[in-house]
Amino acid sequence: MPEFRRVGAQSDFADGVVRVFGVDGIDVAVVRHEGAYFAFSGRCPHAGYAFNFTRVRPGDRILCSSHLAWFELRTGKVLDGPTDRDLDLYEVRVQGEDVLVRTGSP
Repeated sequence: MPEFRRVGAQSDFADGVVRVFGVDGIDVAVVRHEGAYFAFSGRCPHAGYAFNFTRVRPGDRILCSSHLAWFELRTGKVLDGPTDRDLDLYEVRVQGEDVLVRTGSP
C-alpha cells in the first residue's frame, strides 16, 4: 500500500489555486479551498491536459480549460463537457506544516 508523501508546506498553497505534483509516478493535483485540502487526478481524463495552476471556480468546480470539461471538487464527478470519466480522488493529510498525499486505497 502506498505511503503518504509530502507535497509541500501549507504556506506553499494559495487558496483556490491547483498545483500538480508527481506522487508515486502519478500526476496528482492538490488544492487548498476554504481551509481544506483536496487531491485528485492531475490530468483531465478526457485529453490529459494538466490542471496545474487552474483555480477553483464558483460552486466548488474545477474546469479543464483545454476542452471545457467541468468537475465537482469534493467528489471528482464530471459535471459537463466531452468526458464521462470522473477524476480519481486521493487522500490528503496535514501534519504540522506538511501537506501529505497518498495515491493508494487506505
